Amino acid sequence: MEKEFKRALILALALILAAGLAFAAAVAQTGAFTRLSLSFSAGGETTGLYVQPGETPDMDAVALPEGARVLCWLDEEGNVAEPSAPAERDAAYTALLGPELAESMTPWLERDENGFALPDEYISGGELAAGVRAMFASEPEVSALEAMETVSASELGRALEGLLAPSELPALEGEEPLTRLEAAGLVYSLYMSALYGEAWGFDAVYRVAAPDLDPLREGASALAACLNGENVLRYTEGFHNIDGWLYYADDMGLFLMDGERGGFAFGPDGRYTSGSAELDELVAEALAPICEEFAEPEERLRAAYLYVRDNFAYLRRNYYETGDEGWQLNEAVTMLSTRRGNCYNYAAAFWALARGLGFDAEAVAGTVGWNNSPHGWVIMYDGGTRVVYDVELEMAYHYERGRTDTDLYEMYPAAAYSWNYVYGERYA
Repeated sequence: MEKEFKRALILALALILAAGLAFAAAVAQTGAFTRLSLSFSAGGETTGLYVQPGETPDMDAVALPEGARVLCWLDEEGNVAEPSAPAERDAAYTALLGPELAESMTPWLERDENGFALPDEYISGGELAAGVRAMFASEPEVSALEAMETVSASELGRALEGLLAPSELPALEGEEPLTRLEAAGLVYSLYMSALYGEAWGFDAVYRVAAPDLDPLREGASALAACLNGENVLRYTEGFHNIDGWLYYADDMGLFLMDGERGGFAFGPDGRYTSGSAELDELVAEALAPICEEFAEPEERLRAAYLYVRDNFAYLRRNYYETGDEGWQLNEAVTMLSTRRGNCYNYAAAFWALARGLGFDAEAVAGTVGWNNSPHGWVIMYDGGTRVVYDVELEMAYHYERGRTDTDLYEMYPAAAYSWNYVYGERYA
């Protein structure tokens, strides 16, 4: 009896052992109890996770330092890795950390005192450093960038290393200084791509963010988004002289660029151009203090007339036949640069300044007096009525003849008649 019991016990144990071995084999085959160990190090903190083979680790459980975000994970060999993929083996990862992105980018680029965006001017390192700081929730170290006078795309890329992930930072190439338009476009697109990935976009801005920024220009929307709310000026429709330069604002307050208005041509920067860059600079230099002192157009015109009358000396130069044209630009440059000239130079100088103030002036060659002396002067029209401005002849009466009561400014036909001005056929 005892022997039979032992045999039964041995048989039962053998069956249990066999079942255990079979179960162990099944477990080994399926990996039901196999665990993988994953280690995540980030800023001095280490998080350990255990997962089944093929399981995706819970990355939200990984502890990160406050105010930091993971730019990328590196494996034991220092290669960029993707630990959020299904696990296949034990592994240890180290985080490359950067500052957290700002929830929204605060506008960071200032307009100038006239409200201009200055899209084509080079951006300074200090301005661009402000843009980089606006991308992040905390202030990153950008002192090297801040010290630069101008910044190229390559230099911006180097400044952003360690702040953006390699996948967020495309190859920024180019050694030419960035303009404000280009720099704002880069900073804005880098921030939006880092925040939202590739699936982001913004509607084009069809409002005037600055008088010198065409809303339809490529990149204008990004620059408008970066401009802060200071020095926002709205210009009324018409001519405006700013720092000596003439602009024309439309009914939206946008300066006319690369266009013509009422016989005045404006370049891509919105400034009126006579066709001579040298003359334009001389005119702006002369008009800047006048426009600073006087606000009304008529006051400025009178001041420009007196400036020419009282600040130049007579010197014999070229003479022109009645009705001659094409001399005005050169004679204006001569007078404004040398401060000496004859009646044609006086006329051309006042003509250039008057047009720089938005007055449709013309400098003409003809004769004056009953002896028909060759002479140059300026005319304008008031509702079809010709008005004469003779700055050189007034200068001569004031300073050479002592006739300080002579006033040849803004002479309507009745006043001009006694001087017997003779024009070419164009003005008959």
